[in-house]
Amino acid sequence: MQKIKNIIKLLRPKHSIKNLLIFLPLIFGLRNLTFQDFRSCIAGFFVFCLVASSIYIINDYKDIEKDRLHPVKKNRPLASGAVTKKEAWITLAVLLILATVISLIFHFSWVSIALIVAYFFLNLFYSLGLKNIPIIDVSILASGFLIRLFLGSSLTNIAISALLYLVVMSGAFYLGISKRYNEITKTGSQTRAVLKKYNADYLKSIMNMFLMLIIVFYTEWCINANNSHRDLYLISVPLLIILMISYIYTAEKDKYGDPADVIMKNKHLALMGLIFVGYLMVIIRL
Repeated sequence: MQKIKNIIKLLRPKHSIKNLLIFLPLIFGLRNLTFQDFRSCIAGFFVFCLVASSIYIINDYKDIEKDRLHPVKKNRPLASGAVTKKEAWITLAVLLILATVISLIFHFSWVSIALIVAYFFLNLFYSLGLKNIPIIDVSILASGFLIRLFLGSSLTNIAISALLYLVVMSGAFYLGISKRYNEITKTGSQTRAVLKKYNADYLKSIMNMFLMLIIVFYTEWCINANNSHRDLYLISVPLLIILMISYIYTAEKDKYGDPADVIMKNKHLALMGLIFVGYLMVIIRL
């Protein structure tokens, strides 16, 4: 039983929260939703979770020695020896086989499959060395969020508005850069090679730039929304700002500030996010 728990931990299930971006086109889509839309998105969510977990296994395998020097990562299943390398490779194969089978059963389009494959190889190359190149490393981290968004669009055939894309893009770069900022300020530059090529002031300034872009692009989206309910859309702007301030406050207090940890550990922040999304779902369909 303990071995199963360690293998599940190897998959990093808490990071599946990022894959909820796949459902974003359903939330912002203006057309009537069908059972097929939900079924496709749920299938896509599970496939992406399996593929993302396979990448985490590869990354952990590649970084075993470095992770053993990290105050938190040393407790990961591979670094701690709770899961053997052979067990990790078997798990990896099972995940990819399951992802392929589900994709075939639910008849994913070639666009959806191409997006998933692109995510896999981008992150594979990231694990094999691109994560050590400044700017490229955070660009790949950000691309993962955008691929999730476009996957949701391809699964439901709901087009993504340009402004929504810009909001998600800005948020994706903010999260990628804030991840590096938190690492460099809370664990130093010894646990990741690329951190030696950054400095905290530079990362902080870029984070602030993308925070402003999120608010600007989202406000513009609200202004261009349904004219008869524009005020209801604009009400959500201060709600978004409060949500962002709360996230930053929580991340600063968190020991390491990983985005998934910040959201999962703070129930109030998660609840605020659900209220914000619920409000949008209501006013979009008025």
